[in-house]
Amino acid sequence: IVANHPIQYFVPWYRELAKLPELDVRVFFCCDWGLEEYVDPQFGVKVKWDIPLLEGYEHEFLPLAKRPERLGFWEVDNPQAGAALARFDPDVVKVYGYARRTNWRVARWARRQRKLLLMMTDSNVNMQTAAWKRVAKELVVRQFYRSLDGALYISQNNYDYHRHFGLPPERLFRSTFPIDRTRLLAQVSDGARVQARERHGIPADAFVAILCGKYVTHKRPLDLVKAGHAAAQKGANVWTLLVGEGPERAALEEFIKREDVKNCTLTGFVNQSAISAYYAAADALALPSSTEAYSLVVSEAITFGLPVIVSDQVGCVGAEDTARPGVNAFVFPCGDVERLQELLVALSQNRELCAKMARASEEISLAQDVTVAARALSVAAHDLQNLGRR
Repeated sequence: IVANHPIQYFVPWYRELAKLPELDVRVFFCCDWGLEEYVDPQFGVKVKWDIPLLEGYEHEFLPLAKRPERLGFWEVDNPQAGAALARFDPDVVKVYGYARRTNWRVARWARRQRKLLLMMTDSNVNMQTAAWKRVAKELVVRQFYRSLDGALYISQNNYDYHRHFGLPPERLFRSTFPIDRTRLLAQVSDGARVQARERHGIPADAFVAILCGKYVTHKRPLDLVKAGHAAAQKGANVWTLLVGEGPERAALEEFIKREDVKNCTLTGFVNQSAISAYYAAADALALPSSTEAYSLVVSEAITFGLPVIVSDQVGCVGAEDTARPGVNAFVFPCGDVERLQELLVALSQNRELCAKMARASEEISLAQDVTVAARALSVAAHDLQNLGRR
């Protein structure tokens, strides 16, 4: 596995893969971002993850051409990636997408050495981009896809994306973005819901809609604050809880002050060991994003049995995906604050429906666990080996 850097979501997956007797796995990291405290350019604050990132699996750090200031295409460049892979001599190499120079180096090495190349990405066909970008992407991405022997897909939108760029159905393998359900649920102590609400002055009987992530423009956090405020003005006992940090904080605070919003909490950055308590304090997840390739926070939220209210630009929406319309999810047109407000009110006032959707979320979340993702990669690798190279 070739990965940009140790990512808190994927590390538990690597540990599960290491437990499978039929696999010999090594993770090659392009850089060490995340291991030490660093300033996240979107959070805008210093970040140091408080869960172990390197324990329980074999790994190796690839030498960099130059230490990256951002994880851009040209900055993530490891000229010795091929030599490192050759020493390990894998049957299958898995990469995350094509947006780093090292991934292209790895693809070229795999092609020359006649190794099987498997890709995982959260891209989907519905993401809106400028016309010139679509044209450029068609040319560049199709070239990369010619090097691929297969891909893991995590949603119907993601499946359609791989098909669009030419991978045949028999070389597409169902998977999921891994969630460490055991750890998340174990971190919820008795009374966590009450304590989290009391800490932030949230009424015990309020219907809490949580948005978990960076305060950035494309996640449209202000839409949720506006919708929650409008709901409260109409008498609904709704509270919005925004867990995160980012450049949109000033705009959020300005609106809250100007409109005298009384039913919103901005928590600031919350680390991995504490995030579960905030999900436990919530009654639903709301995600108004204008661009969201997949959304791991939906997978996290349903682990705690939360119904989800998402915009139609979120990639994990589908009949067999994480957010299933009419089952555990409501979907609204991106930017339609009035419709978002209506859904918040409807769900807050129909606790029977909310409970039904909550049960569906819990059931769906079982298929999002790291153990399921590990088994899916094992099956894909062996099936791909039987198929051979394209």
